[in-house]
Amino acid sequence: MKIKILYISDRPSMGSDMLVKTLGDTFEISRVRSGDEIKHVPGIVLVNLAGLESSERIKTFTASKIFILGTQTEINNSDIKNAEGLPKPFNANEIREKLEALKDNSAEIQRTLLLVDDDAVMIRTLREGLSTSYKVLPANSGANALKILARTKPDLILLDYEMPEMNGQQVFETIRGNNEMSNIPVMFLTAKNDSESIKKIEKLKPEGYLLKTLPLREIKGIIQNFFDKE
Repeated sequence: MKIKILYISDRPSMGSDMLVKTLGDTFEISRVRSGDEIKHVPGIVLVNLAGLESSERIKTFTASKIFILGTQTEINNSDIKNAEGLPKPFNANEIREKLEALKDNSAEIQRTLLLVDDDAVMIRTLREGLSTSYKVLPANSGANALKILARTKPDLILLDYEMPEMNGQQVFETIRGNNEMSNIPVMFLTAKNDSESIKKIEKLKPEGYLLKTLPLREIKGIIQNFFDKE
C-alpha cells in the first residue's frame, strides 16, 4: 500500500508541481488548497510556499510530518515552524528516499486518536489495546476533550455517548459547530445496542459507532477499515 501524502498548493509552481508529479509514482498524493476542507490529514504533508494564502490550519497538523517547498528565502520567512524545508532546486531522488524512510518510523506517520470517556477502566483498556497501532490521547470528560482539540487535531475521535455534565451529543455538536474542528471524524462509543439508542446516535450522522462490548480486535478492525476507506 502506498504511503498517502497531502500536497497543499494555492497556485501552480513549475518546480514544486513537477516534483510532486514525480513522487506520485511512489506515493499516493492528494492535492488541495490551503482553504479547502480537509477531512483527514495523513502522516506526511507537502506545502508549496509559492502563493500560499494561509498557513494557520497547516500549523495545527501537529501529528504529521510537514515539508515546505520553495526557495530558501521563502523557507526562511515561513511561519510554519514545525516543518522541514526542502529548498529549490529539488533533487527528486533524495526527497523520495527521505519520504520512503518514514515508512520505517511509525512515530512519524502514526495516526492519532482522541479517546473520550468518563470511565477510567474503559479509557485504560482501550488506550492499552489501541496504542500498539495508534497514538492515543485520553480525555476523561467532554470539557477536557475540547481543551485538547483546541491545540491538536486528531485523525479520529472516539467519543463516549453517555457522560455526565457534558454528554457525547453535546460534545459532538460543539465540534461540528466549530470551523477548526468540524471536519474531524467522530465515532461514538456506547454500551447500549438497543434500536432506539442506536437510532439516536445515527441521527447525529457521525462516521460510525462502536459497542463497548465488542472484543478489542473487532474495535481495532472497525477503526482500521475506516482509515483504509479514506
